[in-house]
Amino acid sequence: MHASGTSLLGGLLHRLGLHLPGEQINAEAHKPVGCLEWSAVVDLQERLLIDLERWWPSHQGCLPMPEGWLSHSATLAARKQLFRLLHQQVTLQQSPWFIKDPRTSRLLPLWIELAAELSIPLRLILAVRDPAEVVSSLLHRDADITGMDLARAQQLWWLHNLEVIHAAKEAVPFSVVDFGRWFSQPEAQLEQLFALIPDLKPSEDQRCQALALIRPELRRINATAVSLHWRVRRLHRQLLDHGRRRWPAAEPPRSLQQAAAKPPASLALAADPASWLQWYGIWKHYPARSCAGPIALTADVLINSCGFSFNDWQPHLWLQKVPCPEMGHRAIQADADQPHQIRLGSANGNWPEGPVEGKALERIALNFELPPPERADHWLTHLRGQHAIWDPDPARVCLLRALELPAYWLDPDNVVNGWLQQSGAVDPGGWASLLGLASPSADHVLVLGPAGPEWDRALAEDARQIGRFSASIDYLPGWPELISKTPATGLAKAGWLSNAAAASSQLVWMQPADQHEPALNALSALAPPPMFMEEPLTPAELIAQQTGKNIFALAEDRASPASEVLYSWEVSHSPQAAVVVSLFNYGACILTALESVAAQSQQNLELIVIDDASSDNGSMVVKAWMADLVAAEAHPFVRLVLLRHCSNAGLAAARNTGFAAAKAPWCFVLDADNAIFPEAVRACFALANKGSDDLAVVHPLLAVEVEPGRPDDQRSLVSTAAWQRERLCRGNVVDAMAMVRRSAWQSVGGYTHIEGGWEDYDFWCKLIDAGFYGLQCPQVLGVYRSHSESMSHTVTNSSWRALSRTLQARHPWLQLPLAQP
Repeated sequence: MHASGTSLLGGLLHRLGLHLPGEQINAEAHKPVGCLEWSAVVDLQERLLIDLERWWPSHQGCLPMPEGWLSHSATLAARKQLFRLLHQQVTLQQSPWFIKDPRTSRLLPLWIELAAELSIPLRLILAVRDPAEVVSSLLHRDADITGMDLARAQQLWWLHNLEVIHAAKEAVPFSVVDFGRWFSQPEAQLEQLFALIPDLKPSEDQRCQALALIRPELRRINATAVSLHWRVRRLHRQLLDHGRRRWPAAEPPRSLQQAAAKPPASLALAADPASWLQWYGIWKHYPARSCAGPIALTADVLINSCGFSFNDWQPHLWLQKVPCPEMGHRAIQADADQPHQIRLGSANGNWPEGPVEGKALERIALNFELPPPERADHWLTHLRGQHAIWDPDPARVCLLRALELPAYWLDPDNVVNGWLQQSGAVDPGGWASLLGLASPSADHVLVLGPAGPEWDRALAEDARQIGRFSASIDYLPGWPELISKTPATGLAKAGWLSNAAAASSQLVWMQPADQHEPALNALSALAPPPMFMEEPLTPAELIAQQTGKNIFALAEDRASPASEVLYSWEVSHSPQAAVVVSLFNYGACILTALESVAAQSQQNLELIVIDDASSDNGSMVVKAWMADLVAAEAHPFVRLVLLRHCSNAGLAAARNTGFAAAKAPWCFVLDADNAIFPEAVRACFALANKGSDDLAVVHPLLAVEVEPGRPDDQRSLVSTAAWQRERLCRGNVVDAMAMVRRSAWQSVGGYTHIEGGWEDYDFWCKLIDAGFYGLQCPQVLGVYRSHSESMSHTVTNSSWRALSRTLQARHPWLQLPLAQP
């Protein structure tokens, strides 16, 4: 194709991938800045072949192009888009365009028309591949190949070559080259290519680069194992005979077509609905034919919905995507509607007639289901009475077409037809009277559905602070409970939802995880599509995410505040190990933790308790317990210390105070609401003494005790994971209840205060950064109490994203999923 020195080559050795001067159209290539969107060209060709039912590897992919395909509505729509893409670039492009997309060979007549209309010369080089190699590549992919599959592969090879030649021989200069020669004589083949394309004037360096890309050892061919049709072998020889001017017909030999023919399956498939689910699974990733439209409807038309009721919003969202441009001028006839069927009349009595496939349609259906076998007969009977069926699931469309039903894929990217722009969908008065909803706010985040108690409490707290975040959030937790008993209400609901998606800065959909998929399928018809909020987000986090200003958790190395000694006792023996207990408003449960420490089998212990300025009587409970213990004289301790911070400083500061007050080389960390078993300190201390100087942590297995009424926590152990950097890089798998070398604590600067939690996770990362490691003690040696008042439940669980970002920033080697934008 030539315009300003530009040329386009069809079928240019697409399997080889040579890098030559010029712009390449390639299914795998990225579009360079300022150049034609070649990926759009590839997508258009792919969709056209699907709509013409000539897409490989479907069975019809090896059939000749359908009669009159150049005037098919799908071809005309694709042609219009291709023309627009090419016309935008043709005067700008100075270097050659090389098409490497194999779809082009089947669509060459369309490209010839476009080239002529745009006055761009088209030049063709047909790279002929050995048919045995084509078929053997199929054998290589599938061990269960059949004779029909082998015939289909040969038939496709025949079409890819002869359709090109017959399309080009009268209109386009073309040359034939042997694909295999690239591997046997690459230098000669490259020179032949340059002779065929005089516009190319590569440098010596570019020639060398092209030759370096040819790797004969990577070529897969097992021609000896392939039995080819004799006419296919003869055609291969004829194609390589450069002087030949007469060619066989483009249509493959009848015997080859008969071998490749697919037996009619519709009757057997219809008789065996139990097999549909398996059939659906096989075709789940296949595309399906769409209808390019526009379609015409009769003056009085019935529209059915299978799977969803017109009383709700889902079918109305999809109905606006049916390729019927006058749908917005239709009205639901209120005296003739049913939940799954609506009758539409013309708003002005004047409805043009014109086509899916040449006639106006009186009955159409939207399908959203694959029914169970017991309903299959009723479903099929109902759909057989429809003139056209649209379904947003390509695999279901494939099934419907296999059942010989006029089904088309309903593309969520279709242009809207006006159905949700009519007065019944956009009237604020209707929204108010039918739904009790005001018009959607502009530029607000809109959350639909209940987001849970934590969200509700956080939203209320934000509102207390002069509407800090809640002012820009519209929250409709009762959206799923809206009652809709008529199609008119369903239309209003869909119209409100569509307008809300367009007006809001972000539409957020809250729904249980098991209901996400059906909602997601329906909401894909919205523009823009909503966000599904699956991870816990606070209102502040959601607003920050929308504004691009991510919230980070505060991290600071706080100096421990002044503290007073409330109790101190010790003997002359040096402690071997310490237990450090942090206490804040846990006076009601601290005794259980203390008794578990007193029951330790390890002797010569010290116990350090730090009260972080509690507002309850916890410190007095500890002081009395320590005094009673010393009086009883039966205990494993050589030192007892109770300290109280003069002001609250947080968990990290409390632990740092405890470690600083300890004398033992190893400290076991215990929170006031948990407990350890009698062998905990002794077993961990024994492992600690066997480790190298770089051993900093010994962590045991911990049982989980869940308070009644907490079905959200089903754990039996806190974690089963051993200390590994690779495990810790994606999240914390080691609980704070562990034995820590005090000199390692000191060398990394102790615990850092992280607002919202994760001080222990950050501490583990600091130890890893400094070259320390940890060991798992393979015994269950403590109990973690999971309750609704714990810090992890009340604070940390609602701050995961901010915490993840902070930890990721402090330790770049982490790979925390929630830290990503």
